[in-house]
Amino acid sequence: MDDSLQPIVPKQVGPNITSRSSVPPDRFWAADVLRMQLDNCLNALKRRWWVLLLSILFIGGPAVVYAIIRPQMFRSQAMMWLADRLTTSVSDDRFSEDGSYLGTQAELIKSRAIQLRAFQKVHDAYPELGAIATNSQSERLPLDFVVSIAPKSSVLELEAKGRSAEGTRAFLDAVMDEYLAVKDASRQQSSSGALAGITDEIRGVEKKIQGQQQALTLFSMSNNISYLTEHGVSAGSHLAKLDESLSDLRTEFHLLELFSPQQYKSFGTGTRNSFSDTVLPGEKAAQSFAIGAETPNSAYYQALQQIEVLKATREGFSKDLRPTHSKMVKLDQEISGLERLLKKLQDDGEHRALEQMENRKKTLSLQIQSLESQHQTWETNAAEASQKLANYDSMKQELQRSQALYDHLLGLLQSVDLGRNIYTEPLRPLAPASPANPTSTRFKIIAVGLFTAFIFGAGAVVFLGAFDDRFSSAVEVSYHLPDPIIGQIPKTHLNGRNRKLPRVGDQKDGYAFTESFRHLRSSLLLMFEDATRPRTILLTSAVPKEGKSTIAANLAWTLATPGSRVLLIDADFRRSSLHHIFGVSDVPGLSEVLDRTVSATDAIVRVNTNLKGEGHGPNGTKTKDKASKASSLFFLPAGEYAADNPELFLGNQLNGLLHDLLANYDYIIIDGPPVLATDDSIHLASVAGNVIFVVRASYTSSRLVRLALSRLQECRVKVMGVVYNRAATSTDCYYRYGRDYHVGAKRS
Repeated sequence: MDDSLQPIVPKQVGPNITSRSSVPPDRFWAADVLRMQLDNCLNALKRRWWVLLLSILFIGGPAVVYAIIRPQMFRSQAMMWLADRLTTSVSDDRFSEDGSYLGTQAELIKSRAIQLRAFQKVHDAYPELGAIATNSQSERLPLDFVVSIAPKSSVLELEAKGRSAEGTRAFLDAVMDEYLAVKDASRQQSSSGALAGITDEIRGVEKKIQGQQQALTLFSMSNNISYLTEHGVSAGSHLAKLDESLSDLRTEFHLLELFSPQQYKSFGTGTRNSFSDTVLPGEKAAQSFAIGAETPNSAYYQALQQIEVLKATREGFSKDLRPTHSKMVKLDQEISGLERLLKKLQDDGEHRALEQMENRKKTLSLQIQSLESQHQTWETNAAEASQKLANYDSMKQELQRSQALYDHLLGLLQSVDLGRNIYTEPLRPLAPASPANPTSTRFKIIAVGLFTAFIFGAGAVVFLGAFDDRFSSAVEVSYHLPDPIIGQIPKTHLNGRNRKLPRVGDQKDGYAFTESFRHLRSSLLLMFEDATRPRTILLTSAVPKEGKSTIAANLAWTLATPGSRVLLIDADFRRSSLHHIFGVSDVPGLSEVLDRTVSATDAIVRVNTNLKGEGHGPNGTKTKDKASKASSLFFLPAGEYAADNPELFLGNQLNGLLHDLLANYDYIIIDGPPVLATDDSIHLASVAGNVIFVVRASYTSSRLVRLALSRLQECRVKVMGVVYNRAATSTDCYYRYGRDYHVGAKRS
């Protein structure tokens, strides 16, 4: 190969590819991931545009038809406000409305009864409004009526929509009139009912007052109220005195039961002291007891005095006389006689004291019985007097309450009567119904219908796209696959019905297509040192129809363009197609060479690489451009297919064939079958040693691609990289800027 055509390759550290793995997903920029997701959505929309179209037709279409055939609607508006209310001194809050006044009135205005009355009022004059739709449950008016409360104000906003402009306006005015009529009738009915009720109540109270007055008069005539009052006071004072006397007598009686005769006798001789002028309970009884116990006995005291005198005389004689002296004996006799006399007098006194105690107890018992009888009598009289006075006071209070109720009812009667005459409804019309204007309902229905259809269709597309794992961009391929992308082939079509090779060198029509293969060639040449550069390359894919044959043909043409001798081998026995692209016969071919029925020299044909030529015939002899130089691109067809052809790859024939062919060619490009369709590519890859994997945009499932790559990896096959076929031209740089650099472009 001519050295002038070889690219300058930078030095590398090792013999292998400089980059064998794609950028890890965690090193992707967020913008790249977002762009990838956006591209997926756009591609899903491009692939399933019919879903969006059907959604618009079947959802948006009926909405558009309904909006067109729907009658034109007119809208009229009015306002009502809460006016100032007249407040009088006779007003009664019991007749005012509770809760949210405006909210209650809004519900009343939009009630079905008022709307029906208003519609019936204007329907005869405006029949174009329509008729009432009646079903088994309710009646539906042919108008839309809405009542809303303006925020932070006392204003109600009324809005009506109907088919007739004048009829809608008249209906709105009729609604306000019917509301005011209902309120007036309700107020008059309430006032009349309240007036009748109050009048009946007043009559009943009057009869009650008369009966109470008569009963009070009869009671006063049969009972002396002044006497009862005085009697009650005196009875209370007398009962207090009786209680005091009974207490003293009972105390004295109790003491008599506790004292002995000697204690009773000695109690009368004791000194009585009073510590205060106030007589304490029981003190009077003790004083009476002491007075009754006094029993003066002069003989007893005289004998006692004589004994004391004789004892004193005897004591004086005892100092000078002996006890046996006659005077001492006489004094002893006299003292003994007086002591016997004193003993007798003492016994007589105790007997008399006992008799006095018994007599006193009998007297006290009679006095207690008498006072208890008097106390019971006075207590009964006092209770009767108190009961009569209590009845009299109760009758007077009942009469006063009845009189107060009567006065209050008279005041209510005047208030209700006055309120009925001066009352006005505070919620009054602020602005009458405005002239009805056409509404934009038709355009809203169309917009909502189309928007709903678009949202539904887009949602369906996104939902279906979530289950579609086909690659739609090169970024997505790099994100999901471990192998690098070494080339991107833009989307193009084969020329003619015979699927001729695309004119990769046509600078006017195929600039982006040609430059993409030149970039792929540069990647293969610059990824390796001269000594380690692969010379035998197998192109395969996961499934059929991914464009590997077209890429193999164009890659071979691109490598042969600088002058390198390139051999393209069609190893896809079952679906061989390269002979159609080059316009040559498919026999003899690889199957015959491996079967040793034909030599490789006889089966290989030369293919023209001159852009102005149309290509050679089956033997490389036919050409329209006879002045063109000899081509450096050679082609080995697949040959005739037989059932045992794939078994030819298992022997050493293919390995020996490639070894012999490398002596005559710089590069050998093999177009192999898909990995998942047949096992041939595994054997071809093990012989070739280098594989370029083709992935077709929006066609190949990522699951199948990963499965095919995992099979190659299990067989220890080196995948040089991935070629992304039929990439979108909108993201291809060669496509975007090709018009400025293709042959024939004017210089600036």
